[in-house]
Amino acid sequence: MKVPQPNNYHGHGQQSKPMRRPGQLRRSGGGMPDITLQDILHYLAAGLLKLWVAIKYQFHRFTGGAFLNIRLPWYKLALACLAFFILTKKDIQFSINMKAPLSGFVSEQGGAEQMSMVQPVSLKRAGFAELDDQKAQAYIQRFGKVARMEMEKFGIPASIKMAQALLESQAGQQPDALQHNNHFGPLLAGRHYDSAWENWRAHSLLLQERYPDLFKAGASYKNWARALQRSGYSSSQAYDKQLLELIEKYQLFQLDEV
Repeated sequence: MKVPQPNNYHGHGQQSKPMRRPGQLRRSGGGMPDITLQDILHYLAAGLLKLWVAIKYQFHRFTGGAFLNIRLPWYKLALACLAFFILTKKDIQFSINMKAPLSGFVSEQGGAEQMSMVQPVSLKRAGFAELDDQKAQAYIQRFGKVARMEMEKFGIPASIKMAQALLESQAGQQPDALQHNNHFGPLLAGRHYDSAWENWRAHSLLLQERYPDLFKAGASYKNWARALQRSGYSSSQAYDKQLLELIEKYQLFQLDEV
């Protein structure tokens, strides 16, 4: 007697659909792989890690790096700081780009779903008046050539790049600059740069990708300062004035002369 073979077709020649594993989600659109619950948890964990790094960065920035060499209970400390700032209504802004972990999700309309928590640079506690002149001059001497290289490659005035780096890293004295070679604040926080030059290049690429209208300002550092203010790059209402004052005080416009 012949054993009946399993029939993979039902109805009018239609092939039966494969069974999905429990907890498995299907993306929209045919032929695309399924997403498991494990994938989603992995993406969320990556985003939370970036959030945690940003919280630590803001803490060290607020304390001026006083606790860099002290081991602290970060979990409890983070909760305490968060509660403190909520109660006192302090405007602490984080810049977390979570596009990468979730960029693979596809919306019902077929477009890429993006989850972004990017915020402007907050410089309410930073200003050129706080800079040590000797350290500022040494910083300018150290990175002057790098600023010119970025100007030649991207068209960003060297004076603007230098003023931004001075202001946002406090002449390289911010904890994130000392520990991770990040000289451009929260927008580039969350990763370690092998060199300061790598961070300067990442900042130029960020401006090019995220703020393309800035490059319509031409070669004038004054136009660039005003364009940065309009773009929402910083939450400070006087960001353009801070940049211009730094440029005038340290004569950074000389870096623009080729």
